[in-house]
Amino acid sequence: MTSSRCVKKHLLAFSICTALSLNTAAIAAAQESISVELEPAPLASALNQLSFKSGIVIIAPGRLVNNIKAPALNGNYEIDEALEKLLFNSGLEAVKQTNGAFVIKKRGLQTPLNPKDTSDTDTPIDEIVVSATKRDTNLMDVSAAVSVLNTQQIQDAGVTDFKGLVDALPGISINSAFGGANNSFITIRGIGGADDYKPNGNPSVALHVDGIYQTSNAYLGMPLFDLERIEVLKGPQGTLYGRNTTAGVINAITKRPTEEFEGYASVEYGSYEYTQGEAAFGGSASDNLKVRIATKFEQGGGYMDGKGAGLFAGYVPEGFEGVIPAVNDPGERDGFGDKDLFAFRATGVYSFQANTDLTLRYFMSSDNGDTLQYDRIALENETGSGISRNAGENDDPYAFYSDEYYRHTIDIEGINGELAHQIDADLNVNVLFGYQESERAMGGNGDGTSFPRYKYAFDETLDQSSLEVRFSDSQGGDIDWIAGVFYVSDSVDFVSDWTSFAVRSQYTSPYSQTRNSFATFANIDWFVSNDLKLSAGIRYTQDTAKFSGYNQDLDPWGTSIYEDVFNSPGLFSWDRDFDDNNVSGKLTAQYYLSDNLNIFASIGNGYRAGGFDGTSIFSLEETEPFDSETVDSFELGLRYTDETLSASVDLFAYDFEEMQATTRLSNDTNGRTNVGAAEVRGAEASFNAQLFSNGNQQLTLNSSVTYLDTEITEFSSNRVDDVQNTVGDPLPGSPELSYSISLNHSIFVATNQLLSTRLTYTYHDEETNRLNAGAGNTVPDYGLLNINMDLELGNGFTAFAYGRNITDEEYFLELNAGARLVGAPATYGVGVRTTF
Repeated sequence: MTSSRCVKKHLLAFSICTALSLNTAAIAAAQESISVELEPAPLASALNQLSFKSGIVIIAPGRLVNNIKAPALNGNYEIDEALEKLLFNSGLEAVKQTNGAFVIKKRGLQTPLNPKDTSDTDTPIDEIVVSATKRDTNLMDVSAAVSVLNTQQIQDAGVTDFKGLVDALPGISINSAFGGANNSFITIRGIGGADDYKPNGNPSVALHVDGIYQTSNAYLGMPLFDLERIEVLKGPQGTLYGRNTTAGVINAITKRPTEEFEGYASVEYGSYEYTQGEAAFGGSASDNLKVRIATKFEQGGGYMDGKGAGLFAGYVPEGFEGVIPAVNDPGERDGFGDKDLFAFRATGVYSFQANTDLTLRYFMSSDNGDTLQYDRIALENETGSGISRNAGENDDPYAFYSDEYYRHTIDIEGINGELAHQIDADLNVNVLFGYQESERAMGGNGDGTSFPRYKYAFDETLDQSSLEVRFSDSQGGDIDWIAGVFYVSDSVDFVSDWTSFAVRSQYTSPYSQTRNSFATFANIDWFVSNDLKLSAGIRYTQDTAKFSGYNQDLDPWGTSIYEDVFNSPGLFSWDRDFDDNNVSGKLTAQYYLSDNLNIFASIGNGYRAGGFDGTSIFSLEETEPFDSETVDSFELGLRYTDETLSASVDLFAYDFEEMQATTRLSNDTNGRTNVGAAEVRGAEASFNAQLFSNGNQQLTLNSSVTYLDTEITEFSSNRVDDVQNTVGDPLPGSPELSYSISLNHSIFVATNQLLSTRLTYTYHDEETNRLNAGAGNTVPDYGLLNINMDLELGNGFTAFAYGRNITDEEYFLELNAGARLVGAPATYGVGVRTTF
């Protein structure tokens, strides 16, 4: 282990010790009831006092509780009893969440179809709690575009990692251009498609797990399991989340331990011999300690057929016999693309007293599956020399030719946690800390043929440590605020080895990069009245990075034309520095036209940090740092909810400067730099309605749609044709239209036996996957039809079945001229789940 990693582990240990030292009060045994002595007071103040005494989170929107008086309360009460007395005659009620928190809302009349059903598929928007504002908040009160997937929706969509969100939510795309299936990046609302899949890059979408920032797109494949929900914040989030959020934020929140012992286990079997198992259990280990263990495995599911080297088996270009090795033939292989994954997580929550909790998590995953490979459409003679690029390819996208079947090894391990302490009734402190490491080894070829122009082998080691300390008041007053500091440090050691028959050589490019980022931020919400809320936020960030390495043309065959192709020496080294700072801000106004309807408008800016290119450093010019990318954002939103209907509409506009992307540099090689400017205009809407309900059955509709109009307004390149062909084009990863429609039906087929059926159709318009895109880089539109059925059998057992892409739509994740990554065909599965 390097000394820098030791320092980071010591930093983590220090942060934990600091967190523990924030409170040294005696440990209090958990109580079923609490002693309350409250004088008549404003309801907001009374709820804060009750939250402080009980240690239970109470989310009380100021628009509801301001100007309401609470009665005196004296005696011993259970928390729900105390809330009922405080809210008596107020027209409000307290709704308990699955995590134990209470949300204050207007008293409603609707009752669920099945009181025993704990899934919140159709939970009204005014009862959904999110942490998008860095603390638990009612979704109705969040003045930003937030999409939420709950546990049931995650299961139905088959989301097992961040990449699975593409077909689960409109407005999200994924791109693997040049990087292969394991080197991808996500776009939201068309932002990020000119982004950086490289492990040392700055993604436009900030990934978080339990609030811990993931510094690299290398973590896109991190397994997600035993989740409470996934939150997607769309659009720049520079104030609370900082750098690298120009497209938005995705936060996966795992399930926390509960007081009572409970858990679940599930197993399923599907098409292409796919098997998956998942289990979690936990509860109170003592009066003060709660634990939860979760694990998951995946095997099989490969839907492609490898045909070996085909007509290129044993091939050597004329004139290079005995010099360049002959094309290897690995033989045929059916069912390529199998998964081989195991993941584990342990969570512990220790209560020092009613208002002080320390959460610790250990997690690990090991992924040793097949790497999805490019298929190749048949090509005619390209060279005029009689050499065909066709190894036997045809129109079948599920069959491919290759001289090697690539597998990957991706190991992730780490620890993170949070100390949550309520200092007094109106002041909280939260300390989040984390350390993790990842090792990845993978390879692929660039054009999907068994005699590729190039193929690569990547070997990388990443580590990161982060610490965030934030203070906030308790929600419910005229003014709510949050402020804090954030620090993250990460390093990447990367080796890329290339074999290129176009360059007639093998070459290597090892490098190391270290980054440090410090930020301080603050946000304030002012309830001018019960109907009007004004918000202002600001964040200052300081970024530094060091980048060093070398490139060497190995020329093992004595035939290299490296210097001619890349216009660069065959051996060079570099040592670069980057330093930048940024101030981001946001202003928002939110107005409640009624208890059920509010509108908001916001203006703000954000940025994506500058830095360095990575993966393939073939010339010195590619090692030069590029500047930070900035964005100005404007958004209008509307939220409506009642007992049977919720709807939202968002209009947005973004303007980008110093856009980062890969272009042709002055030496005519590809490199990442600042290429120009772009703009995004668009609209989103969602609509959720209860169409029918009685005591026996229920029918609901969930729909959402995103419309995008994007344009590259300025572009720079060493090639004039590139400039002419790019200005005016849409941004990569920005389908003009995408939407999702879901019908959900539930009916009691027998006493305590509930049959739930969900039919979902998602549509994804055509999109380009790179700048300077032609017809060969434009992915056609596609629509996917999925069905899910759950039958509760009683005694905690549920049988389920699913079909995904049941119309067997042929669609592609990426087109790279003649090479293409194909999506999964129709797949079906069955399984059983038990809860206890």
